[in-house]
Amino acid sequence: MDLSRVRRVDPFAAAFLALYARQCAEAGGRMRLLVPESPEALADLVGSGLFRLAAEGIWIDRALPEVSDEEEGFSAISRVGEEGEVRGLVDQVCEALEARFPLGETSIRILAGAMLELAQNIPQHANPLGEDLDPWGLMAVREYRDHIHLVVMDKGVGLTKSLGLNPRYRGASDGEALEAVLIQGASRFTDPGRGGALRRIREVVLRNEGRLFVRSGSAWFWQAEVDWVIEGVLPFPGVQVSIQLPRALFFG
Repeated sequence: MDLSRVRRVDPFAAAFLALYARQCAEAGGRMRLLVPESPEALADLVGSGLFRLAAEGIWIDRALPEVSDEEEGFSAISRVGEEGEVRGLVDQVCEALEARFPLGETSIRILAGAMLELAQNIPQHANPLGEDLDPWGLMAVREYRDHIHLVVMDKGVGLTKSLGLNPRYRGASDGEALEAVLIQGASRFTDPGRGGALRRIREVVLRNEGRLFVRSGSAWFWQAEVDWVIEGVLPFPGVQVSIQLPRALFFG
């Protein structure tokens, strides 16, 4: 993978690279990575924690600059493991955000709620049948000049296979499953009172003029100026979610 000309690495790209490197390692190989020539982009990549998380699955073309724990700190990718650990992980991220700039109670509630629902989806839905796989959930939050970027992703069974446990959606394509989950609030549960986390998050992002990207299997969804569901992209395991919320929301 050639990143030599890349000028910017956002948390979604860094976390996705970590998932891909993990896939390579589990298959007995290594991801070959040409690292960015731009010092800023390389610092972003190293500071994300990518090489700490997935070093065994990555071959790089040159030595990396050293980054201290403090420099990696806030924007580094975190592993999402057991469900009981999720609340503590989200609280740590919110505390770090609060320390960096003053967030109001409403803003913290919006961000913490989205993180909790997304992160809890990993232990609850990424491997619903207990198959012999490690969903390897990841979460990252990063601040930019005009927005805050939240990323949660895994390499579990994906939306189509999880949703297919509900007889109503058995046989749905990746694009149909993605649309059902995001627009209709569908879930693998037959009880209409359960599920719907991704639809609620999509509605929050829409109300606050944010941007949402969700990828699962061979389909992806983009919500910003327009809403698109695109099917037929190269498939990848699990579910990958990117949320960008205007930074002004956190100062309101």
